[in-house]
Amino acid sequence: MAPAASSQFDEAALQRRMSMMGSSGWTGLVRNLRVFGIASFACIGGLLYGYNQGVFSGLLTMTSFGNREHT
Repeated sequence: MAPAASSQFDEAALQRRMSMMGSSGWTGLVRNLRVFGIASFACIGGLLYGYNQGVFSGLLTMTSFGNREHT
């Protein structure tokens, strides 16, 4: 099926969205403090989650943990 021809309203809406979009990539991330804060918070959360997994994986392989009686 052939793509439909765009109307003048579609072009105007596209131009408006493009003008509102602003910068993208690293420039857009640094200029928008809200997005930068959310991204930073998510990165710190991922880092802490990975660190936690590493600590617990080391704990589960300890011989004292395996020898302990579970009540």
